Amino acid sequence: MIRIALLDPYPVVHKGFKSFFKKTPHISMEKAFTLTEDLFKFLKENSIDIIFCEMDLENENPTLLIERIKKEYPKISIVIYTGMPQDIYAVSLLKVGAIGFISKKSLGRVIVQAIERISRFNRFPIATDHRNELNFNLDLNRPRSAFGKLSKREIEVLRLIVKGYRNVEISTELDIHQKTVNTYKSRLMNKLGVKNLVNLYQHAMNLELI
Repeated sequence: MIRIALLDPYPVVHKGFKSFFKKTPHISMEKAFTLTEDLFKFLKENSIDIIFCEMDLENENPTLLIERIKKEYPKISIVIYTGMPQDIYAVSLLKVGAIGFISKKSLGRVIVQAIERISRFNRFPIATDHRNELNFNLDLNRPRSAFGKLSKREIEVLRLIVKGYRNVEISTELDIHQKTVNTYKSRLMNKLGVKNLVNLYQHAMNLELI
């Protein structure tokens, strides 16, 4: 049995989660929380495998929250479940311990796929793509062969991306226009065969750039 919990400020999301997971015998929706401290009180006496966490929480820094969960409960996997674009926070939250991003627009079966994948392969980050589907077709060998084709500037941009730099920070660091940063990101994704920043981060791990 895979035990999950939800931290989200919206009761309607709680209701949807509880209703859906009544139909999944191998996944148990243990509890939904609006407040962070209620989650931590629950974790003191209960075991959870995966926490789905909205990053847009009132008076809560998502980076500090994930750091706290991973420090106190290192075996728990944390999935960011949000309607916000992953390119804003993806890398910085992965660096502090999140295992991936799932869009709130994703269908229930996609969430189930994510849970099953995390349960089996906990070390590999996951993310939904532009179609709100999981990308299962990552070729972890391709980046090493493609790495030699990256330009010096593309490698510089990639290193800053995996450090959690945003476009404006990369632009300042490398003294290039923000539109140029977007161009380099597109080239990197194309050459490394990925569709989002989470997968780009995973490949950077494989290339030992982190």
